Amino acid sequence: MPEAFIGMLPDPPTGICSTNDGENSPKSDFIGKISDVKEKLDEEISRRKHEMERKMENNEDKMMQNAMARTGVSPQLAQQMMALEKAKKGATGDQKKAIDAQIKALAGKMVEESTNISMGEIDNLKKMDKEGQKAWATAYATEKQAEVMADPKAYQDKNAAAMKDYQLLQKQKQLSDSLNAQAMKYWKQFEELEADQQAQAMLSKIDKAEARLSELYKQENRPNDNEIRSLVNQIREIETNYCNLQTPKYINILSRYISFMQASLTPYYRLEKLTNQVMASQTGVKIDAEPGLMGLESVKAYLGKLSDVYRFSHIRPEMVYIGAE
Repeated sequence: MPEAFIGMLPDPPTGICSTNDGENSPKSDFIGKISDVKEKLDEEISRRKHEMERKMENNEDKMMQNAMARTGVSPQLAQQMMALEKAKKGATGDQKKAIDAQIKALAGKMVEESTNISMGEIDNLKKMDKEGQKAWATAYATEKQAEVMADPKAYQDKNAAAMKDYQLLQKQKQLSDSLNAQAMKYWKQFEELEADQQAQAMLSKIDKAEARLSELYKQENRPNDNEIRSLVNQIREIETNYCNLQTPKYINILSRYISFMQASLTPYYRLEKLTNQVMASQTGVKIDAEPGLMGLESVKAYLGKLSDVYRFSHIRPEMVYIGAE
């Protein structure tokens, strides 16, 4: 479950802006822990998605039949369409063209059955002027109104069911939008940190100093060795200051992000329940996804940012700049 994976997450390491990157360094240990959690998390997410896909495939025919029934199409036509769609998957060339033609013709019958409007009538509508189309629409609306008046209870029941579906969808959308908006707030903060003007000025200074250093390295016998040493120290100092400026801010955003992630698990469980209800309402098939997938995806998003905590710590050791290339 998501809670278990949150318990596996390592804390951001200390001493990030040091140059100790050896095999047994804190950085190496941290990366190893991150890799271990990511592997287990990916396996669990993949397992859940595969199981959900299996359930969907097993119920595909029933879901399509129910969807067709909601449109007013008879089960016979629905079954014919499903058979044609299956046949089309393995068809090629002329066989595929023939099946496409059958599907098109059957789709016309479905439209006529569900709306009581023939394809010929639709073609004629396209040729009418605006006045003719308006007159046709008025006549069609009158016909539908007569159907409602003939059986008002059936219409009321259908309308009530549609309203219930709409309200359920609204609840799902509102909760989903709220969670996404809160998550995006932290992603925006990460973006703003990258664009920090003081940090960008430091990077520009590093680029200029390294360009000059590259020129000096290309000189024969390196006559300006003192300038090289001065530039190396200057670059290392700016890189260290850059890391010390950005890393604490990055960790601060992470600390607030993980608090949101933990607090969001309960709403995500609620969103999954709503999503299951929407799917059951729309398809007529109850396929309850194993709870926790949305929370696991949220943990994975946070893990991606946590694994990048060393992004500002590229402080080159002195030997990179002094000595033969």
